[in-house]
Amino acid sequence: MKLVAAILLFCAIAFAGAAQTEITQDTVKLKEAPEDLMKLIEEISAEKEKVSSDAELEIDGLLFDETKTKSGRDFYDYFYTAWIPPEGAQNYSIFITEKPYRLTTTLIEIRINETPVFQSFLQPRNDVIEQLAVDAVARTQLYLANYEELVRELDGDDRAGTGIY
Repeated sequence: MKLVAAILLFCAIAFAGAAQTEITQDTVKLKEAPEDLMKLIEEISAEKEKVSSDAELEIDGLLFDETKTKSGRDFYDYFYTAWIPPEGAQNYSIFITEKPYRLTTTLIEIRINETPVFQSFLQPRNDVIEQLAVDAVARTQLYLANYEELVRELDGDDRAGTGIY
């Protein structure tokens, strides 16, 4: 029994002494990375710097057709053929929706990222539909061209403050 107690005492002293000693030297030797790997790491870090902090859509400029009638579908087709996105426009989706109204008239609405941009009544006459689609394209392009400026104005110094009245 005395032998077991002596062994336990010796182990306790050994562990306590080992815990108090500090490792002063690193025992792992590092090798330098190959030159190709260093170039790859630099390229990846440069790509990370190019990405902006805002969330960006991978696929932007989508047109969603949410029309219900032939007139609405014709409007969508005219809009789609005339649509040319403005330079620098990004992070947007266009929704073309149609709501039934009285008799053969429907209400057509264009939204960009849930913001209404264009709204008009749609008649079942082909020449009216085509002219309305051209007007809608012009208004949508104008909105997208000025969107960045609008955001800059809204987030300007006038809106910044402490929140204390």
